[in-house]
Amino acid sequence: MKSNKVSTLWVEGQIRLIDQVCLKSMVRAGLDVTLFHYGPLQNVPAGVKLADARGVLDLGLLDRLQMRKRIDRAAWQPIANFSDFFRVYLQKFGLGLWLDSDVFIFHNFEYDTERPFFAKEDRHRIGSPVFYLPADHPIIGEYERLVAQPELLPNWLGIWRGIVRPTWWKLTRQEFVPPDLGITIYGNDAFTRLAKRHRCYGLAMPSKSFYALNGKETERLFHDCDFRFLLDDPEHIGIHIHRKQRGTMPAEAGSFWEWALLAFNEG
Repeated sequence: MKSNKVSTLWVEGQIRLIDQVCLKSMVRAGLDVTLFHYGPLQNVPAGVKLADARGVLDLGLLDRLQMRKRIDRAAWQPIANFSDFFRVYLQKFGLGLWLDSDVFIFHNFEYDTERPFFAKEDRHRIGSPVFYLPADHPIIGEYERLVAQPELLPNWLGIWRGIVRPTWWKLTRQEFVPPDLGITIYGNDAFTRLAKRHRCYGLAMPSKSFYALNGKETERLFHDCDFRFLLDDPEHIGIHIHRKQRGTMPAEAGSFWEWALLAFNEG
């Protein structure tokens, strides 16, 4: 069955300008958009449905994702890690394809609810900002078993982060928790490794679908440059903006961000 239902998460509070614009682009593209949340929200765009996130995943998991070594990341990484679990649990309950709230959508699209839907963000890794699994997919079970464990240490990590680094920390009596091993261990690195384990890696769409620009490359979206290639080619379904801090700065003339503000943030 085909669907255009998409979902995302904002825990509570005021929604950033970049995320407001991206949510508006999803609605304008004709997608059925649901925003899950745990507390009161401000600046929710018209056309976005709201839903109680507590029925998907207990926010108490956030306490288990607090960091011990990487205190410099403590203000934002636990939320990012929590959202990785949340997007998988969305799939468990059949609540739609996950889109990060900073994914800008160019046009309507549908996905087959009977098969995974994701794309490579570079030559090797599957991106986590756009992610869908059928409700009975074995990757979901991997996360359920992980949550049931006393420690949130995944069994899918590579040798360095799964064995070498934690062993060294233990031998040198350094206190740590699994999230100290890196922001991607429950997200794109996890999805890539698990997709290979469960033989669905080959279903990944090409990068141009949502990641024509990736990582630091997305700086270009905020500077004067020719961005029409993103709009003119229908194989570009959307773009993960990624550099969210740029949205607080004045829009540069001739940039994609200036165009997006004018087109999707009027009123």
